[in-house]
Amino acid sequence: MGHERIGSATSIGSQLDIDERYMKSNRNARATTGYTSASNGRAVNPDRILALKAGEVKPLIAAAPAGISSPSQSLVIERFDVAQPGKQSHVLMKDVVSLFLKPAKLQHRRGNSAASSVHIDAGEAVICARNDLESMVWDSSLTALCVQICTSVLNEAARSLMKRDQANLQPTLRTTDRSLTSLLWALEAEQTRGYPAGRLFLDSVEAALAIVLVTSHNASPTAPVLNRGGLSPCRLRRVIEFMHHSLPHQVGLEDLANTAGLSPSHFSHQFRTSMGMSPYKYLRTLRIDRSKSLLKNQDLSVLEVAAAVGFDNQQHFATVFRSVVGVTPSAFRRLL
Repeated sequence: MGHERIGSATSIGSQLDIDERYMKSNRNARATTGYTSASNGRAVNPDRILALKAGEVKPLIAAAPAGISSPSQSLVIERFDVAQPGKQSHVLMKDVVSLFLKPAKLQHRRGNSAASSVHIDAGEAVICARNDLESMVWDSSLTALCVQICTSVLNEAARSLMKRDQANLQPTLRTTDRSLTSLLWALEAEQTRGYPAGRLFLDSVEAALAIVLVTSHNASPTAPVLNRGGLSPCRLRRVIEFMHHSLPHQVGLEDLANTAGLSPSHFSHQFRTSMGMSPYKYLRTLRIDRSKSLLKNQDLSVLEVAAAVGFDNQQHFATVFRSVVGVTPSAFRRLL
């Protein structure tokens, strides 16, 4: 089945050769930097998944997504419950992976190929590549979690793991790849709860998504170049010291990678090799261990202890503490 990929040499393609302005490391800068519509000059919300529609840059789905915006500096997550039938044609600005939360029936066409009828079951994922012209018609409601992955994150994973300059994903309908869908379900659960786990969790999932996509869903498959070594003792010590000093604060994967002097995906892989767990899980362990010590101080409330070890609210702290220790923070304090 043929498809049409829009190239940057064309007038439309020049609009698609998008830089990373709205993915800057400063969240405030991200909030004030937007794309501009091709025809009327109006700014487009950079926190939305964007597509080119009839020559204008617009949100992929016009309806407002459910829930709050992702706190990630690069991962855009939108959940949609579209009740009415509809149709649209678009060209995505960035690669998007969607997890269907309910069954759906679509008429789908890529480029100038013939339309095909597609039945997507709940729990199946769809991979849509940037710069691809797509048209779709749906006759019933759509409920899906759409995740836009930053191009620079995918390209960095391709360089680290595949020794390629850039990622080139294979558009795919109805994949049941468990390594992919399990990560999407984790994002769905986090989005539903309002993102209590914070930036490092989202960064870690994004890095894992990038690894799965570039190694298993690349348009030109190549065996990954594996680096079996972990972090050097000097780098590992520097990262762990940084984690200890950063317990009260939100920390991103890029912050940790910069401390080690590595790219995020390379760092994530090497840290797991060295410590046997992801950076997110290791930092969570440090936070819970520190909270145990602080709970001995009866002058500190549970809420103050939660804030001191980097949790945004007491409920999330209690949930994580119980999952690790087996009892709530209040129950643990009574046992002291």
